Amino acid sequence: MEKHRGIILTLAIATAIISTILPYPTGAKNTNEQDEQSIWTEEERRERSGRRRWELTEEEINRIMEDFKKRNPKKAKELSELRKKDPEKFRSELERHAREEFGEVVRERIEKYREQRRTEFLQWFEENVPDQAKELARLKERSPDHYWKKYELIWRKYRHIFEENRRNPELAGVLLEDVKLKDRRNELIHKIKTTKSRKDRERLTAKLEEVIGLRYDVILRRKQMAYERLLKWLEELQNRIKESRADIRTYQDPQTKQENIKQRTRELLENKKKFGWD
Repeated sequence: MEKHRGIILTLAIATAIISTILPYPTGAKNTNEQDEQSIWTEEERRERSGRRRWELTEEEINRIMEDFKKRNPKKAKELSELRKKDPEKFRSELERHAREEFGEVVRERIEKYREQRRTEFLQWFEENVPDQAKELARLKERSPDHYWKKYELIWRKYRHIFEENRRNPELAGVLLEDVKLKDRRNELIHKIKTTKSRKDRERLTAKLEEVIGLRYDVILRRKQMAYERLLKWLEELQNRIKESRADIRTYQDPQTKQENIKQRTRELLENKKKFGWD
């Protein structure tokens, strides 16, 4: 029981991770013209999205079968026969019987994703915060334990900027500039509080005011970008409202309703596989 719970938890984590890599775009439209005209589009899209999100590759299936064969050769032979006759049922049965092997594939996917993510982040960090990146690299050679602790701190500090860079590089640049200005601000505050020289305090205070002024401008830029983004979302929402209103009026027609019901009934009873155009 505990083993099954562990596998379910692993699958849940994997699904969450993979869904962050391949999110379904908000407001995106299906390219299949027939589906666009179907009232069942949302239902079908969710079903397809769910299947694609966690679909094993042929290579992964072969690996699972090889490992499962060592543990249960008799059942593995039955599954091999089922794979030829009914591939869809085979995948379902494989997941049910080869849970240990299936879970191992999931864990490998997660680790591969994490490694790829770490590599991409470090590359971004080296390009955008080169001084700290060099310091981190030197620390890796001197003390691996301290390196990973430092890496975690840096990851927490810059993660949201790195992720935003994928969606909106312009906004990521503003956020990065703000972080650097806050670091500079804190550095100046520390020097002002620790210096005993009145002249140095006045000089540092003038620099602090300059940094605060720059931050003020950065914050305004960030607010302006957020405002423009909200306007764009509002325009998209208004367009979707118009489309939704038109769809409802179309589907409220009694004849259209009957045609859709009959067509959907035929599709469900025939259970024919559709060609995956998207």
